[in-house]
Amino acid sequence: MTCNRDAPVWERTYRDWKGKGIEFVGIGLLDSRDASAAFVTKHGLTFPNGYDGDGRVAKLYGFTHQPFWAVIDRQGRLLRAAFGPTGERELVSTIKMLTGR
Repeated sequence: MTCNRDAPVWERTYRDWKGKGIEFVGIGLLDSRDASAAFVTKHGLTFPNGYDGDGRVAKLYGFTHQPFWAVIDRQGRLLRAAFGPTGERELVSTIKMLTGR
């Protein structure tokens, strides 16, 4: 499962960017609440994670399957979205491009 492969990349990138105006939020969907919580624990994720049991967030941003990642600004606008696995280089490059850093 690509989420298992991507989790360390997301955690590392979160730790590198923490306190620099970038926030990460994980959202479990298509699994049970327990499975989502187990995933967070298994991978030692320290960024906030939630569960979208009713699919409201998924519908709002067009998430249809996992993994899905998105960059959303403070006003809730979707700036960038992608399906599938994310390499560290792609993730960091996207953050730098969107923040001008």
